[in-house]
Amino acid sequence: MREPGKNKKILIALPAFNEEVNIQHLLPLLEQWKMDVIVIDDGSTDQTANVVKEMGFACFSRESNQGLSGFFNTARVHAIQHKYTHIISLDADGQHDPQYISLFIKELEHFDLVSGNRFHDLSIVPASKIASNLFAIMLFRKFLNIKLPDVACGYRAMKMDAITDFTATSRFGIVYDMLVQHTLAGKQTGFVRIPALYPVNEPLNTKIPEIIGLLSTIFKYNPSPEVQSMMNAVINKTDFRINISGYQFNASLSSQGEYLFKTNILRAKKIFSSIQQETIQ
Repeated sequence: MREPGKNKKILIALPAFNEEVNIQHLLPLLEQWKMDVIVIDDGSTDQTANVVKEMGFACFSRESNQGLSGFFNTARVHAIQHKYTHIISLDADGQHDPQYISLFIKELEHFDLVSGNRFHDLSIVPASKIASNLFAIMLFRKFLNIKLPDVACGYRAMKMDAITDFTATSRFGIVYDMLVQHTLAGKQTGFVRIPALYPVNEPLNTKIPEIIGLLSTIFKYNPSPEVQSMMNAVINKTDFRINISGYQFNASLSSQGEYLFKTNILRAKKIFSSIQQETIQ
């Protein structure tokens, strides 16, 4: 995909794992970019790959599940081979609306890395998601001194020069590590406000690999005993709590083997509102 008058060739890459139902509804929305879309099938056991191919979209299938680190590295290699200058990533489950792609492209005029910002409107965000995402944001602030409004969104646009080799990064940790490396390089991250869409019929807990990815990334740059203690708790599947700069977070293991985060939601909403104002300024 080339922008008229602009020296860009943009690859749109989607990570997909067992998304045969959702992806058949998403791909028609990407029809105008079809020649520059690739779905990276991450070892699906359903018909995801066949659905993608039958709809005429490019699909790269891996035999085993490698997570987001494998996805980004595969997308990076494909982009280099086909001389793309930029990559836009969005989820295959329908949580990321393709209509915002043009806004990401616009922000690429000013930033080498652009991320979605889901927390400008908390009216439809479940309390557990407000708590878990604020937990991540506050960890970035306390241990890395990095202030961002959303650190876990997978809807991103990036210049190829901004992507390094993340083969040593944990499966989900790449989402965080990418932001940290970009910031440490002295560069700002751009943000596009997107709606927060959460599946109605799924538990809104946080999966263990996601928490490990977050904590391992924080620990990589700041090997704090507090972070190590939380990592030990998650590895051992025990509840934990932490006070981060005066804000209390409680994480308890659910019956699904995932973590439910809790905090003072009224206070959390005020914090998010303050963070959004910082972003605007």
